[in-house]
Amino acid sequence: MLQSYRGFSRDAKLVVVYSFLAWLGGNIAWFILPFYYSSLGMSFSQIGVIFSISTLVQAVTLLGSGYISVKIGYRRTILAAVGIFFIARLFQVFIPEFWSFALASVLLGIGMALEGPAVMSLLSEEASDERRHYLFSLNAALGTIGAALGMYLGGLLPKMLDGSNPYKMTLLFVALLVPIQGFFIFMVSPVLKREEKKLRFERELVIKIAKFSLPSALIGLGAGVTIPYMGLWFNKRFGTSLESIGGLFAIQQFVMGIGTFTLPMIADKVGSVKTIVGFNGSATLLILLLPFSPSFPIAAAIYTIRTILMNIVNPIWDSFMMRFFTKEERSTAVALRNFSWTTTFGIGQLIGGKIFDLSLVMPFFVTGILYGLSMISFWMLFSKEE
Repeated sequence: MLQSYRGFSRDAKLVVVYSFLAWLGGNIAWFILPFYYSSLGMSFSQIGVIFSISTLVQAVTLLGSGYISVKIGYRRTILAAVGIFFIARLFQVFIPEFWSFALASVLLGIGMALEGPAVMSLLSEEASDERRHYLFSLNAALGTIGAALGMYLGGLLPKMLDGSNPYKMTLLFVALLVPIQGFFIFMVSPVLKREEKKLRFERELVIKIAKFSLPSALIGLGAGVTIPYMGLWFNKRFGTSLESIGGLFAIQQFVMGIGTFTLPMIADKVGSVKTIVGFNGSATLLILLLPFSPSFPIAAAIYTIRTILMNIVNPIWDSFMMRFFTKEERSTAVALRNFSWTTTFGIGQLIGGKIFDLSLVMPFFVTGILYGLSMISFWMLFSKEE
């Protein structure tokens, strides 16, 4: 198995290290921000507004980010995103006001829209079609392990750091990580041949992008309703401590990271479509069971298994998608697919914040139904492609 993960280029390894550090810092921030905002007296609905600003701005920017990355190059695009991330984190740390958080969310949305398609396109050039799902899985696996460490540190650092608001100090730590991750992209060779040619939007291309965008949009909407609020849900539903929640998220991310290494072999045997539908479909059933958990340990076990099943197939999904697009189409196709997910995720965050203010149970039913519809549509669109 390990032999399949050897022999990748120096630039591929630099991108993988970048992903590890980006997921590390990003998940510390993702975990801590709801608690940081809550400590400042913000409600679920207000937190939902802040989160949705970021995702909606990201969605709008994704409409042009593929073109931008082609115009200035993938490496420069990612470095620009890193600079934007750094400024946004400084706003969150040093100006704890609603308008500042909103501005930071705008910047983060722009940065994520620039970063995502550029990283995927840069990475896709570093492996053949036959080995691409192994490189994507390696990148996702180490990134997820970085996320696990980030979740753990998100729960641990506030207890270790002094100050009137330890959440703020934790975010400062995240801000200082940003230039370090940028260094590894700076070391990537700026090879001109990686830049794509001018893309023509023909009917066939639009249809292909739309087929991948529909299932992604349904998943994004469902995820937005519940996932950003899970830490606060555990706290309010069971009175779980911040440290315990961080530990739970860290364990599930770590297990998912290790498991990601095995997914290419499963996809090789049963096919990418069956792998995606089987894993995501099982996760859908578990999200429906989660609100009926009688205790934190049971809820933690269900949520951990659900998260692993739902997210472990992402690199298989990405690699499967790349088969349908030429080198000239990939960056724009990824950007528009991400646009569909991000737009609905932002809408879901707004809806979820309002529903959670009314009920701690109903959001999970909404998410489960949307996940189920996503898998039905994906199977109908791609079951005959393998």
